[in-house]
Amino acid sequence: MKTILFTDIDDCLIATEKKHPPGTTLAVAALDIDGNPRSFISPKQKALLDIFSHSNSNIIPVTGRSLETLNRVNLTELFNSWKIVSHGALIVDADGNIDKEWMKYQCDEFSLSCWSTSLHDLSRCINELIESAEFSAASYVVSEGELDCYICIKCQEGTDYDLVFDQVSNLLESIELQLKIHINGRNMALLPPYTRKTRAVEYLIKSHSLDNNTLLVSLGDSLSDLPFMKKADFALMPTNSQISNSVSW
Repeated sequence: MKTILFTDIDDCLIATEKKHPPGTTLAVAALDIDGNPRSFISPKQKALLDIFSHSNSNIIPVTGRSLETLNRVNLTELFNSWKIVSHGALIVDADGNIDKEWMKYQCDEFSLSCWSTSLHDLSRCINELIESAEFSAASYVVSEGELDCYICIKCQEGTDYDLVFDQVSNLLESIELQLKIHINGRNMALLPPYTRKTRAVEYLIKSHSLDNNTLLVSLGDSLSDLPFMKKADFALMPTNSQISNSVSW
C-alpha cells in the first residue's frame, strides 16, 4: 500500500539549536537568509525521516514557511513530492511549479484581490499601533508572487511579545475579518480563510484520490496543526510539543 506523510517541518523534523537537548549531535538542516546555519536535525529526527524515505513514502511538507524559506532547508527527502507552504496558501509540485488547479480553486472560493487590500490595510494599522506604543516589532504581509498569504507580526529579542500580541488581538476585535491567529514564539501570524493547512491537505487528498488505497500519516507539533493532522489515518507528534503538553498523560 502506498504511504504518504503530511508533515510540518520546524520543531518536528528540525529545530533551532537551543530547542535541542544539550549535548545532542546535530547536523545543519536549514540556513538563514544570509546563508548561516539556522536549524538543525538530530539523529532521532533523521531516523524518523529515514523510516518514511527508505520505504519510498511520499513525504509532503505542510509548513508555515514560504517557498523561499523552505528552499533553504537542505533535506532532499522533503523535495520529491508536493509541498504545501505559507500555512497552506500555496501548493507546488516536485519541480517547484505552482499547482494551477489549486490556485483556480482558491480564486473561485475567495475574492483574493479584496483580501489583499484588507491585509495590507490591517498591517498598516498594526504598524501604527506598534509605533505609537514604541514596541520593537514589525508587521508585514507575506506573499508568494502575486498572492498575499497572511500577515506576520515579528517581535525582536527582549520584547514583551505577549503584550504586543494582546494589543494586536484587541485591535482585531474591532474589525470584521475572518482571521485565524497563529502564535509561534516571537511571531504572530494572522491567517485569512484561504490560508489553512487543512484546506490544502484536503485538496490534495481529494484531487489525487488519496483515500482507501493510500495510508495517510501526519506529523505536527502545534495545536494549530491538529486540523490537518486529523485528515490522516494516523497522526504523530513530538512528545515535547504544544500538542503533547496540552494533553493529560
